[in-house]
Amino acid sequence: MRDAFCLVLSLAVLGPAAQAQVYKWTDANGQVHYDSRPPAEGTAAQPLDIRSQPTPAGGADNVQSLQRATRQLRELRATSRGVPVKELDRPARRSRRNESREPPHIGYEDQTRIDNLNSDIQRLSSSTIGNSSSRAREIRAAKDELRQIYRKYGINP
Repeated sequence: MRDAFCLVLSLAVLGPAAQAQVYKWTDANGQVHYDSRPPAEGTAAQPLDIRSQPTPAGGADNVQSLQRATRQLRELRATSRGVPVKELDRPARRSRRNESREPPHIGYEDQTRIDNLNSDIQRLSSSTIGNSSSRAREIRAAKDELRQIYRKYGINP
């Protein structure tokens, strides 16, 4: 059905171009081609006799045909996506995780402090010096300071 629809749509759109001479030929791979220009020399082309039809007395009304084709195309898209046609009119939702926005610029001093705090947290996490409660307290303090810096720039860690 889709191929038939595309053929009808292309004939409606390309109607005036169909009045020109059309050539048909087969290339070396066996594929059939149609074009308004003959192929390169050495390839046998068959001119096709396509008769044009006169325009109706009232003139051509392609607007209704275009609107009908547009409506059918929307229905086909909705069907292929498995959604109602009205669903196509809704703007696409952007998930918060995949939003594309530039990361905030963090100042040099704060970036240096972030790097130092992260290395302190890693060092304290793998250390065996001192008692575990004092290390845990220092890790919590470093993480709290990191959160404050991130909040300053609107980053939710």
